[in-house]
Amino acid sequence: MKKLFTPPTLMVLASAVLWGTYGSMATVLMNMGLARNALTLLRFLVTAGSMGLLILAKDRSLLRIKKEDLPLFLANGLLSLFFFFYCYTAAIRITKVATAAALLYTAPAIVMVLSALLFHEKMTPGKVLCCLLAVAGCALASGLGNDLLSAGAAHPDAGSSAAGLSPAGLLFGLGAGLGYALYSIFSRMILDRGYAVYTNLFYSFGAGLLGQLVFSCADGSVLQLAEAPGRMGFGLICAFLTGPLAYYLYTTGMKGMETSRAARLAAVEPATAALLGSFLLRQPLSATEALGVAMIVGSVLLSG
Repeated sequence: MKKLFTPPTLMVLASAVLWGTYGSMATVLMNMGLARNALTLLRFLVTAGSMGLLILAKDRSLLRIKKEDLPLFLANGLLSLFFFFYCYTAAIRITKVATAAALLYTAPAIVMVLSALLFHEKMTPGKVLCCLLAVAGCALASGLGNDLLSAGAAHPDAGSSAAGLSPAGLLFGLGAGLGYALYSIFSRMILDRGYAVYTNLFYSFGAGLLGQLVFSCADGSVLQLAEAPGRMGFGLICAFLTGPLAYYLYTTGMKGMETSRAARLAAVEPATAALLGSFLLRQPLSATEALGVAMIVGSVLLSG
């Protein structure tokens, strides 16, 4: 329990809370007419830009990276961050938000397995229990439990299809979970090679920015960044809180603990999203969603 009050743990939990605000803020921004691709591009721009400015102000030597490590930064930006954003957006389009969010939070299980294989972290029964509790809690907190129950009541033989779980949606949702998990894995590799958190974020988000820029230019959403100053002002706040600030806190906190534990603690994100949706957007919190929030809190307490 004492581990819950250490600076690394509090930083990871704070990052998850900030990420949990994204859904509510993104909903407001999209209701104001901002395209999802434009908001994603803004997160990449603000994170890479702010990290670059901090490096210039703090220590320009942090810009130096070894040529042989460049593929690792590219992988973190393209195979993790960009791949995650792309798959998650596609999953939301094809399925329901609840289904996509539930599949996304297979990430703690993926991180636990990969950490055991790559970093030789022990896979204890307690870790497995916490991971299963977190994944199940995320599924319920995201509202998937309500979808399955209502689908089963209306069509007993077609529960999964009624819940929006098409084969394509399943693949994109699991792809989002993999991309989300790979950020922790690639970032651990980068940090273990002696690079600073600023350096990791600058080059990783810079690489992801290149991929996102292609999509945002193709659909014209990049033009929205120069429109509606009031909307863009709120967009910048959203991008800063859920981009550089959240990722800095998570990556810095992860340095002080096992990679798999950081991923389990980050499961607080959907609990935060569910509670904010209930209080700010007046979205009713069902009994199964409340149970999911309680399960996530329980998994965090057990992890501590």
